[in-house]
Amino acid sequence: MSAYSIRYVERAARRKATLPGPQRASLESLEKRLVLNPFGPPAASNRDNSWSAAFTGGFITYIVSNRHVVINVIDLVAL
Repeated sequence: MSAYSIRYVERAARRKATLPGPQRASLESLEKRLVLNPFGPPAASNRDNSWSAAFTGGFITYIVSNRHVVINVIDLVAL
C-alpha cells in the first residue's frame, strides 16, 4: 500500500500554522501514522465519508481520496 499525501484546506492550514510547539509535534506524529493508514487507529469514521483523528490538544477532520492517494484535511480544531 502506498503512503498517502496530506493536504490542508486554507482554514485548517492557518490553524495548523498557529499551533504551539507541543501540539504541532503531536499533530506531526498523528500525520505520520495517518499517511500509512488513514482508516486505522486512531481514526474514527464520521459516517458521512469523513474521518476524525485526535492529537494532543485537538483533532482533525478529513476526507480520503483513494484514487489520488491523498488525505484532505478539511478542519483542524485546537482545544
